[in-house]
Amino acid sequence: MSEPAQEQRKPSRKERELQFRLNLVMDAAEEVFAETTFARASVEDIAEKAEISVGTLYNLFRSKEDIYRAVVSRAQEGYFDRVEERLDEARGPLDKVHAVVSYSFEHFHRYARHFRLYVSATNGFQWELRSKLDAEAIARQTQFRTRLTDICQDGLDQGIFKRGVPAEVLAINVANIPHPFLLVWLERETVDLMGLLPHALTLVDRILGVDVD
Repeated sequence: MSEPAQEQRKPSRKERELQFRLNLVMDAAEEVFAETTFARASVEDIAEKAEISVGTLYNLFRSKEDIYRAVVSRAQEGYFDRVEERLDEARGPLDKVHAVVSYSFEHFHRYARHFRLYVSATNGFQWELRSKLDAEAIARQTQFRTRLTDICQDGLDQGIFKRGVPAEVLAINVANIPHPFLLVWLERETVDLMGLLPHALTLVDRILGVDVD
């Protein structure tokens, strides 16, 4: 009996080696971009950090912009993978919504470097590169927003969330709640990001119309 057609094919040795080299460059680039800025970083800096030649690097990526997009895309994929895991572990609509917001704080607290990359990719960046980043990100973001909308709809259907606001609007607001807290944290080095989480969760409950004594 043949294996199911949908079973994923295991990568070949050549594919695994290629992915290893790509990750090696992205790891190095992430450090370089975090230590300086995109504009100041050079392909030579990244190659030196990765301990490979510039020629080898160009065999893997066409430009510094390609490397940057790959780093940001990888960071985003990792973020959404962990969020999905938290959602699978949580029980009930309110716990799931709290899990989304809580993990945003935990992730950026643990991986501050990723947050700096995110800010660089979405603020003050050349339009062409931003557009490409947005195009690559839109599918995963749409998938996540759809799931969050379904969770909010469950909360409305169960009478846990207050009716009057469409589930999709609730989902958008919930997804955006961490942003202003993250920006405050980024601008003020003395601010403890995790110390802001209770305030964010209180705001979540108010938006959802949850009665919390």
